[in-house]
Amino acid sequence: MRSDSGLLEINPEQIYIPEWRANVMPDRGHRLYGTTTVRVSLVIRAPSRYVYDWCTDYRSDDGRLSNARPRPSFRVIRISPHRVLRIRVSRGSGRDPRVAVDLVRLDPPRSWHLDQIDEADRQAVDYRISPVGRARTRLQLLVTERWVTPEFPTREALRAQVRRTWTRFAVALEADYRAGRPARRT
Repeated sequence: MRSDSGLLEINPEQIYIPEWRANVMPDRGHRLYGTTTVRVSLVIRAPSRYVYDWCTDYRSDDGRLSNARPRPSFRVIRISPHRVLRIRVSRGSGRDPRVAVDLVRLDPPRSWHLDQIDEADRQAVDYRISPVGRARTRLQLLVTERWVTPEFPTREALRAQVRRTWTRFAVALEADYRAGRPARRT
């Protein structure tokens, strides 16, 4: 099967789409149970161009940065030089996997935007970077989660989770920078 745009060859036997479970997704997927917005800011010890390139180098092996076991798998499709589609498949409850789809809009060299859809929420993240000194960069995230399930974290819990995740990414980024590894791998 070939997509209309001609950009992607798809083998129908390789695609598994789980049936939605009635207890997870409401019958009408547009119902929102809550919206939470948080801001997170952190300083990374690396130049801003390196930080931008490292953070926007979406690849199929991005699961290496995950704490989840087993690690999620990713499929990355470069739609254009400024658009990336990323599909994440991870272990869900029961036999069905959890699937999330990210659409990323790149605005080099200082910002990018991510829209994510999965079975529990809709997430929009604005990322902005700015230099704050020699080989130091401030990364600011504005995260908005729209929950389609009645159980969702508090604003403080969401902020803590985003901060933990990006602190872990910053440690990996800084280690790559100190080791002289390229920010982008081709």
